[in-house]
Amino acid sequence: MNFARGKLMLASFLTLVASGVGFATRTAAGGDWEREFNIGGGDFGAILGAGFLGFGLMIFFGGILVEKFGYKRLLMIAFVLHLLSAAMLFAANPLFASWRASDPATATRNVFQVLFWSAFIFSICQGLYEAVINPLIAELYPENKTHYLNILHAGWPAGMIVGGLFAAGFIGENAWFMQLPWEWALSSFAIVVLLYGVMVIPEKFPETVGEKAGNFATVFSCFASIPFLVLVVIHALVGYMELGVDSWMTKLMENLLPNSILILVYTSALMFILRFFAGPIVHKVNPIGLLFGSSVIACLGLLWLGQPIDNVALIFVAATFYSFGKAFLWPTMLGVVGERYPRSGSVAMGALGAAGMICVGQIAGPRIGAQQGYEMSAQLQQVAPATFDRYADTDTTSSWGYEYRAINAAKLNAANGTELENGKPRNTAAITNAELIPEAEKKGLIANAGTDFQAVQASYLHGGRRALILTSYIPAAMAVGFLGLLVYYRAIGGYKVIQLDGSEVSHEAAAGDEAPDGTGPEETPASSEY
Repeated sequence: MNFARGKLMLASFLTLVASGVGFATRTAAGGDWEREFNIGGGDFGAILGAGFLGFGLMIFFGGILVEKFGYKRLLMIAFVLHLLSAAMLFAANPLFASWRASDPATATRNVFQVLFWSAFIFSICQGLYEAVINPLIAELYPENKTHYLNILHAGWPAGMIVGGLFAAGFIGENAWFMQLPWEWALSSFAIVVLLYGVMVIPEKFPETVGEKAGNFATVFSCFASIPFLVLVVIHALVGYMELGVDSWMTKLMENLLPNSILILVYTSALMFILRFFAGPIVHKVNPIGLLFGSSVIACLGLLWLGQPIDNVALIFVAATFYSFGKAFLWPTMLGVVGERYPRSGSVAMGALGAAGMICVGQIAGPRIGAQQGYEMSAQLQQVAPATFDRYADTDTTSSWGYEYRAINAAKLNAANGTELENGKPRNTAAITNAELIPEAEKKGLIANAGTDFQAVQASYLHGGRRALILTSYIPAAMAVGFLGLLVYYRAIGGYKVIQLDGSEVSHEAAAGDEAPDGTGPEETPASSEY
């Protein structure tokens, strides 16, 4: 049966665009949630984490379900759930108002639950998408899987570009055009969801690998391979580094740029462009070599971004370097699994995606937030102890091995949201208008704002930089893992692409080159990797 490859590719691309739009707008909502709901950095990190946890769980189990029930059914389930996630965002404000009127003490915690579960359902949809589209594109384009998977995953940065520009124009007090209610901005991904849904409903889909093989058990054979298990661990680190940093990039750069979402838009634009050129690059350098080089560059880029750079142009230069490092990692890892473990279909790709997303949701998001909060508090307590006493919460926070008194979210938002002129705040309206700062404390905060705001902003910036430096250890560990895989593949005769029938061809031949004798792709018996 012939399939509309181009149309299915575009629909798959749009699922990632929708995910990217939702991700970018959500990362920009921290300020609004601090002001309206008193949701601080730890809870904000937990919501961001929920946006990956469901993804990680569902992409693995979704991979199994894909092999059992096919591609189309799961896409339709994700379509419905994605719209439900948008509806929950609109319910948050009226629910908070009613909870605050009846029980102010629990209002923030309750609305946090609404936002958390909305993000969790959103992430389930992302997991279902990835469980379907990665093996689908590998099935539609068997002649050059890595190249087309990189093109497919250009949809993610494309969505972040669209969502980031929308956030810059319409979210927050520094919006370029006008400040829209955050729930309208965050639910904008639903437009793309509706578009891909209309495209997918009438289309026919190919059979999965499991359906073709007739033996469902064969799709789990990848788990008997030690190199595959190594790839799963490394991909967890890829998720930590790439998506963990992206989750916090907007907030970490808040005091460096007039509209910090622009740094996410810029790095996403570079990723979008670079992923279209992955095919020719992988053709020149084998995929494991590309992954090793990318890890080294990403490590150096994070170290650079963590330095005390005050020049905006240099910040973007450092971000450019980091983007070259992270651009190819995620899709090229999926390409490697598709080439080395074709009999495992969506299950192998789902296992990688699950490792990456669970690591982001349960470790990277909360841990980077804890690192930033700890370093900020420690710095403020050291350089301005009086300011620290005015701005820190009374209770001690314990997270990921860090124990510290966190800076109060509402006070931090007031200090960060005020522009300084010659080190002094233009006004103290952010404190006066902050409903969640106790009235009894406002007078003291206003009297000391001239020194406090500058100290708080400097400490916030220091915390963000330190978090980036600490995260640079992750791609360093990835580089060690890829170096080990390079040595392994060299020891077994080089990196080869395994066909469904078990034969092997060189990576160049699989992309369409001829064997040395001109007779076509050169095949060899499969190595014993399982």
